[in-house]
Amino acid sequence: MVSCRLVALQVAVSVGLESTGQLTPAFDSFIKQFGRSYIEGSLEYEHRRSIYEKRLEEVDAHNEQATRLWTAGVNHLADLTDDELHRLRGWKGVASSRSGTHQVVVSHHGPGTPMSLRQPSRASALPEEISWTHLNATSVNHDQGQCGSCWATATSLMLTANNEIHKKNSRTFSEQELVNCVPDKHNCGGTGGCDGNTVELAMAYVLKNGLSDNHVTPYMARDGECSTDLALAEHDGDQEDLESIVAPGVHKALKHHKGLSDLGLMGWERLPENKYEPLMRALVERGPVAVTVFATPWQLYRNGIFDSCDVDAILDHAVALVGYGHDEQLKANYWMIQNSWGQMWGEQGRIRILRRDNEESHCGIDNQPEAGTGCEGGPKKVKVCGTCGILYDNVVAHFSN
Repeated sequence: MVSCRLVALQVAVSVGLESTGQLTPAFDSFIKQFGRSYIEGSLEYEHRRSIYEKRLEEVDAHNEQATRLWTAGVNHLADLTDDELHRLRGWKGVASSRSGTHQVVVSHHGPGTPMSLRQPSRASALPEEISWTHLNATSVNHDQGQCGSCWATATSLMLTANNEIHKKNSRTFSEQELVNCVPDKHNCGGTGGCDGNTVELAMAYVLKNGLSDNHVTPYMARDGECSTDLALAEHDGDQEDLESIVAPGVHKALKHHKGLSDLGLMGWERLPENKYEPLMRALVERGPVAVTVFATPWQLYRNGIFDSCDVDAILDHAVALVGYGHDEQLKANYWMIQNSWGQMWGEQGRIRILRRDNEESHCGIDNQPEAGTGCEGGPKKVKVCGTCGILYDNVVAHFSN
């Protein structure tokens, strides 16, 4: 099981280190700059140094490619083991047993009519680029710390940003309450909290129960007790089954839902699987979208447009899509993603990944969904499309204006 957990690291600088070619001095410098407590001559010191030197070789080998679109660099993740990096990612997403073959539009009889982003009436021309990085919500690049909370971070950022866009206020949404309170009785990729959960289940919780502000329930990077009254979740006739929750479609608020009365949240939508335009349209018309990706190769990314994901990929990380555009110097289109590995990683906490014209046909197989995307009884493999599988599973909120 993966849990997108980052082992505790003390970081003291905002940029990575360049490879010097002098491996042992570079490691000693790394230890000092990143506050490591390895004792020279110990088994741990030698083990971490061997990992670090391997990373240096990977950085140098990649950067020797003259036609590369992105540049690698040594950062605060460079001495982590593969198991530690595995825990750092851990999307904990959802794959239903009907995934890829069935779509549901949930037709609750609630007030308002949040419109599906698939409807032809919304098919206005899309801009060549969009960026939501100017928002207050996206000005801080979160570090999830030791907790496997990437699913909660992506949900919180998506909600905070979309609320700022549509409600015109600076309210925040507590990822810690999500960690504490969102149930995961179907073991969708984990057992809940810092051990993994899903954006879909988080949004189902928020719609029914509302969500506190960050200053009320601040992030602690660990599991905590849920202080929210979950009685609403047991309301008669208000129990969605797992298949309905995880299937693509719109989930509308009911009149008694606190998400509607307290937050103005009209509903939420899981976008169509592996479709290009609905994702772009959601980003333009609603705001940042919680997306799922194959982040295993991202560790050493420093800047540029990342294009090194295989088509066959185990989706293992939840992040927020905050823009798309074109880099004139690199002559390439990109998706812009806000990560949860801290400000010092990538382009100030963000990564741009290649956006292909044929994203819908750039497909592979996630043949181990139980390791990151599956619930009990789910499929043994799913089709994933787009760079790093970005088109497969995406969620956006519907706020009233």
